[in-house]
Amino acid sequence: MPELPEVETIRRELAACIRGAKISQVEVLRSLVVGHPGSAKFAKTLESDEIEAVERQGKYLILCLRGGRKLVFHFRLSGSIVVTPDRTPQRFARVLFYLSDGRALQFIEPRVLGRIYLVLPGEKPKALTGLFRLGLEPVAPGFTTAHLCAVLAKRKARIKSLLLDQSIASGVGNIYSDEALFRARIRPTRRAHTLKRDEIARLVRTLKDVIREGIENLGTSVKDYYRTDGRTGNFQKMLRVYGREDEPCRLCGTTIKLLKLGNRGSRYCPHCQK
Repeated sequence: MPELPEVETIRRELAACIRGAKISQVEVLRSLVVGHPGSAKFAKTLESDEIEAVERQGKYLILCLRGGRKLVFHFRLSGSIVVTPDRTPQRFARVLFYLSDGRALQFIEPRVLGRIYLVLPGEKPKALTGLFRLGLEPVAPGFTTAHLCAVLAKRKARIKSLLLDQSIASGVGNIYSDEALFRARIRPTRRAHTLKRDEIARLVRTLKDVIREGIENLGTSVKDYYRTDGRTGNFQKMLRVYGREDEPCRLCGTTIKLLKLGNRGSRYCPHCQK
């Protein structure tokens, strides 16, 4: 799933090439991916609209349109956006936004799990409640040791599960939580309320570090994430535990383990993460 660094990379690349572009037509090839409103109204409303800015909140990409309307993309497991020089649909293209200069913005979604929402000023669709419940991003100035200590106080859930809660650490997913916990030397199964202040301080620091490094390296391409021109990111070359189960730890040589927490896989080093 694209996480904060991947969506931020997409945001930056789109801002550089489509800000100010006009949408001449929208073609919905798979109506299921339009989360709000219905696909016919969605396509009709966007005709002749203009993209004024490109923003991001957590894992959501937002195209700010004329008149305060917002086009919200939630990539989920395998969604991506590519900008093509013509209107030829790419493989797994679900929605095509034809631009007036002949290019096309294509929403690619092999698994048909991602969604696009058109939100009018002052509107809060029920289908998009996750956007309105986002917590602080780890890279935000307010995401401090004191803040996370207060959030985790008396919480008995596993720390990995809590990091995946978007109301606690917006934008964090499986990749960056595994990497941050490894660097902080905290096992993903630790109960949150057992973490000491110095451990939480390390976790805050490592969360900030891995996300910033992920952005600097244009995201992590391990499965379905591609940039807007179809190229991959680079951070997968620097992963220390994610996707490395049964391989030796880069620090101590111990075999990296994979365990299931809920329905998510978590990688960790049994020696480095106590």
